[in-house]
Amino acid sequence: MLKNKIIYSVVICLLIGGVVMKKMEDKKMNGLIPKEELIFKTGNQYKDNFIGDAFVEMMVVNKEYDMSVYNVTFKPACRNSWHKHSVGQILLVTGGEGYYQEKGKPAQFLTKGDIVEIPANVVHWHGAAPDKEFIHVGITPQMSKNDVEWLEPVEDEEYLAATKK
Repeated sequence: MLKNKIIYSVVICLLIGGVVMKKMEDKKMNGLIPKEELIFKTGNQYKDNFIGDAFVEMMVVNKEYDMSVYNVTFKPACRNSWHKHSVGQILLVTGGEGYYQEKGKPAQFLTKGDIVEIPANVVHWHGAAPDKEFIHVGITPQMSKNDVEWLEPVEDEEYLAATKK
């Protein structure tokens, strides 16, 4: 009788474990980062100058510091349009997989822990991999004189060519 209870308990544990593993695998299969792995708030949906679903959470906007810090979440295949900053920008990758590309150069693959220092007036875009969510903290220094000029969208063919592995 005790032997049957032990076997029954082991089978139940294996079944429960399988369900949990399946849920975890499903999250990874859809390319989304599990909520428990997020560092900062996702923020509000942002549509201007993006193709796909992007969310922005302003974290620091301080005139005394003359800078802004913001968390940007790109759903799979989301990217922003070509643009440039008159002073520059810094990206700190906190999750997922994405790309950064300067006009005329190959795209750089980005993952958690990568840092991108974008010089002044360099035309570029950044966004998620085709099948993965991507999150970065953006830092805009010298906001009082750091203008952003938005240019044309990164079209699907251009994006797919840049992100092909």
